Amino acid sequence: MSETTDQPVVETPHGAGKPDMIVLEGVEKIYPGSTQPAVSELDLAIPQGEIVMLIGPSGCGKTTTLKMINRLIEPTSGRILLDGKDVTHVNGDQLRREIGYVIQQGGLFPHFSIADNIGVVPKMLGWDKQRIRERADELLHLVGLEPSTFRDRYPRQLSGGQQQRVGVARALAADPPVMLMDEPFGAIDPITRERLQEEFLDIQRTVGKTIAFVTHDLQEAVKLGDKIAVFATGRLEQYADPDTVLTRPANDFVSDFVGGGAAVRRLSLVELAHLELHPVETDEAGTSGATGQGTAAGSRNGVAVAEVDGSGRPVSWRHLPDRDAAGTPLVTVPISGSVYDAVDVMLDGCASLVAVVDEEGRAQGVLHWNDLVGGLRTRQGHA
Repeated sequence: MSETTDQPVVETPHGAGKPDMIVLEGVEKIYPGSTQPAVSELDLAIPQGEIVMLIGPSGCGKTTTLKMINRLIEPTSGRILLDGKDVTHVNGDQLRREIGYVIQQGGLFPHFSIADNIGVVPKMLGWDKQRIRERADELLHLVGLEPSTFRDRYPRQLSGGQQQRVGVARALAADPPVMLMDEPFGAIDPITRERLQEEFLDIQRTVGKTIAFVTHDLQEAVKLGDKIAVFATGRLEQYADPDTVLTRPANDFVSDFVGGGAAVRRLSLVELAHLELHPVETDEAGTSGATGQGTAAGSRNGVAVAEVDGSGRPVSWRHLPDRDAAGTPLVTVPISGSVYDAVDVMLDGCASLVAVVDEEGRAQGVLHWNDLVGGLRTRQGHA
């Protein structure tokens, strides 16, 4: 492990080549009455369309950094550029209308309806009522809330998770190129938070915003971030993709912050769609060997055969080349998931292999436990 150095380690991850949407150059913040900077000489570039997670211990400067980008907090020195334009000295109110901002529990106005909350910035920008209504309905659909049910409700009539969805919708209302998110899922229960994270990634695949996202949760940072910026008190210690932060921490501080369990966290970074699967064939339930996609199960040698229901979804193993199919439970995982998801269902189902299925639940291939271990070992060897 390398020792802490005077300069942070900033590596160029897989997103290299994209133009930088947010750039902080030598940005520093010293609060009145303090001799120590809350943020010290920060250089940070966030590429267009990427999610960068700002993480570190309490008081490290991550929220101060976020709020300096939209100048809710004024920097003491340095420059901030958005899409190449220095915004350090422009009108702060106008700047904030051009940047989406999401905080814990949505920060909704309690006396505004949901539609009115979403329409706050468009109204400030002079949009007409019909355009605002249409935009509110469009965004409610996007975040999974039926407009006819939710547009006229008030925040107190929504659950915490629903309020957070509305907060995201409001931040997207004027279609800003940049979004700032300050622990938006921090006050949500774990089950709802995980669901919101998945929905957030789905939305990001649709809208492709440039996002700076403050979190205290390393697992959330690994799951959501294209890159992770690890802060110590007032300074950036490492800026790299999640895999690099987990496997090659820049110094002792980052290593201690990441802590144990890095190998487990890495599982969420390996997508099943990128792994080589063993082939699988299928037979409909109630048929015998020679029906379905091929010859009798017993003659299929190295190919697994799954029995499927009328919709083509696997329900049990009919033939496995290396074990007793009747004694092996069949568990499934979506191909859109990660190795972490595959391990989770395999452990939960006490199964040493898993059927990988598409969006309709149809089998696409088979993944064995030994494949996962070998694949991760190979991946680590090339890291």
